[in-house]
Amino acid sequence: MQVGGVRQLRPGLFRYINGYFTGAQSMKRTTKMMVTAVVALGSTFAAFTASAAPPDAVTVAAAKTPADHEAIAKAYEDEAASFEKMAAMHKNLGETYTSQAGGKSVHAAQAKHCGSVATDLESAAKEERALAAEHHKLAKSAGK
Repeated sequence: MQVGGVRQLRPGLFRYINGYFTGAQSMKRTTKMMVTAVVALGSTFAAFTASAAPPDAVTVAAAKTPADHEAIAKAYEDEAASFEKMAAMHKNLGETYTSQAGGKSVHAAQAKHCGSVATDLESAAKEERALAAEHHKLAKSAGK
């Protein structure tokens, strides 16, 4: 249909022919999922941009004083905290997918993925905390 030379969209255009969107309930559910995904992605990107950079090889090799080792330990602790925050976000997102599964395999796969990412991030955080502990020890021994 054209009005004033401009083609007007039909009201039902946003309902896919294959029946994916069949009514208001389906549209609401899809909108919820899309909002959840956007929030999760935004949180992930915010966590990546806010994450502390690990010390580089030059900084670690040049560390001689207690202050040097304490600074390195702090950097590892900051990175561990960032990993823990991202792990919590992925765990929460996985729980969201699990609660919305409704028998759809895509939701179950997403929940499994988020759980796996959360586990990996928690493991990385533990390793970062172990490195920080070692540098705290090195700081004490460098001070003697």
